[in-house]
Amino acid sequence: MYLLESNLFFIRFKYLVYLLWINGEIVNDKNDNEFAEDYAIHSHKQKNQKFKSNLDIDIMNKQQIQNFIYESDQIKDNWKIGIFADTNTYVFILLNNGSIVRGEAKTTNQKILLKQLIVGDNVIYEESDNNINIIGITPRYSKLARLRIDSSKISYGCMQEHIVAVNVDIGVMVASVIRPKLQTRLIDRYMVMCEYGDIKPILCITKIDLETPPNLDIYNNLDIPIIYVSNITKEGISKLRGQLKGKKCVFFGSSGVGKSTLINSLLERNLLDTDEVREKSGKGRHTTSTSSLHPLKDGAMLIDTPGIRSFGLWNIDKDTLRFYYKEFDKFAPYCKFSNCLHFHEPDCAVKKAVKEGLIPKERYDSYIRLLTDKS
Repeated sequence: MYLLESNLFFIRFKYLVYLLWINGEIVNDKNDNEFAEDYAIHSHKQKNQKFKSNLDIDIMNKQQIQNFIYESDQIKDNWKIGIFADTNTYVFILLNNGSIVRGEAKTTNQKILLKQLIVGDNVIYEESDNNINIIGITPRYSKLARLRIDSSKISYGCMQEHIVAVNVDIGVMVASVIRPKLQTRLIDRYMVMCEYGDIKPILCITKIDLETPPNLDIYNNLDIPIIYVSNITKEGISKLRGQLKGKKCVFFGSSGVGKSTLINSLLERNLLDTDEVREKSGKGRHTTSTSSLHPLKDGAMLIDTPGIRSFGLWNIDKDTLRFYYKEFDKFAPYCKFSNCLHFHEPDCAVKKAVKEGLIPKERYDSYIRLLTDKS
């Protein structure tokens, strides 16, 4: 009986230790390399697993579109693939190897599918009766998405995901030196969404002919290209074009920062409508109402998007936000708690690194602002 009770006690003790460990209440005794490796793997799984499942939910939860997704081995030889570039009601444009393909959704089934498509989608189609018949799409490998609030609904139901573009390689975060004034806190949100959507970010600062750009050294350690341009003098345009060569790129930022003008400069023609910034408010007007895709001669594809006045983070909560700040990765494995949020917790290695100047305080403050917004 004594032996049985001892065994039961030992089993309960091991279970208690396990519960404490998974809740971050005890510290592992691994060496430095194992710590860092485990954290990197955990961080990668947290971000990518959530993104992969979210992509499936985006598509599979919609009954209208779930039968239209095809893997590469399901595509028939006589089918073609074009990139969804633009639409106007039920008329749409696809790009296929540099050629423009126009079609019109005439049947109810085609109209339902067309409404679900996002600029950048790889659309599978066939030519029939002098028209384009949409068959389906290939799985999306990346996306730029933000939180949109539906004021007609209440509670959690009012929150919706608004996907701006899909299957993009580079996200060009456009901010202006002035009119509207550059806000690093907004740039930080853009960077989180690029990381979440598996998109490589580039920071493009416009209107450098009007005022000297601010110091952006806080982003130096993030391996993010920062390019300064002027749409008037064309300074920096060729440098930006070199970064985009052969890539599918989405341009996004606040209204009035010069996204459409910038794309016109890259295209070397005035294809997109532009407008002046309001004098009193310093804010821009919406000249782009929907996303659209435009090819460059060097193989790059540029996606223009509507101006963003607010940028809510979709599907990122307070428990996963820390994984989107790359500066933390080097220090986070040494926090006392494995689930440390780097906020109020004691013995936090990230907060220590901030005090020692190893992590820019501005970036940490940005993280705390987003974290408290999520709480």
